Amino acid sequence: MTKQKIAIDIDDVLADSNEAMRLWANKVSGVELAQEHYQVPGEYWSYYERIWATHGVEDRLNFDDFEAELLKDQTNVPLLAGASFAIKELQKKYTVILLTSRNPALEEGTKNWVDTHMGGGIELYFAKNMRMNAGKSKGELCKEMGVSLLIDDNIDHCQSALDNGIDAVLFGDYGWHHSVPEGAVNCKDWPATLEYLDGRSK
Repeated sequence: MTKQKIAIDIDDVLADSNEAMRLWANKVSGVELAQEHYQVPGEYWSYYERIWATHGVEDRLNFDDFEAELLKDQTNVPLLAGASFAIKELQKKYTVILLTSRNPALEEGTKNWVDTHMGGGIELYFAKNMRMNAGKSKGELCKEMGVSLLIDDNIDHCQSALDNGIDAVLFGDYGWHHSVPEGAVNCKDWPATLEYLDGRSK
């Protein structure tokens, strides 16, 4: 029996990128913003810049500088709680691929991160990067590759999947989750996601 294929995002789904960003920003700017400061409601795009502006440190921080740090080394970006266990469980029932919209320049470092934290053998694909406006959307790629479900923290990517006939799980409980696309299911962590998928497969 052929396994269904599911696609999983990396940042803030497998990798705790929000926390890595917070710690980097504190180090560079000299402030001590706590995790709750990165939970304020707001749009996904330019989310961090608005937080920095609220606390008066926007002149000391630039997202491009954070990406430059990731180009050098991503191994300090931790796994989200339950992510490693979840991947192993999902691979028993599904063909799992990873689908990110990161800057393509981060591809080598991202592959190294996946190998270090998740083990080898998981296919990795890059979708359209919104800042560079190049490539195919996650929904388009999912449709082309026969993916049945996308797990992603980004509302727009979930909507892209739904628009292409792909089921979507909006993952996490983040400040940029101001709404849940109609037809998507919001699962706030990996235990909730596994529970939903277990019920969905029955």
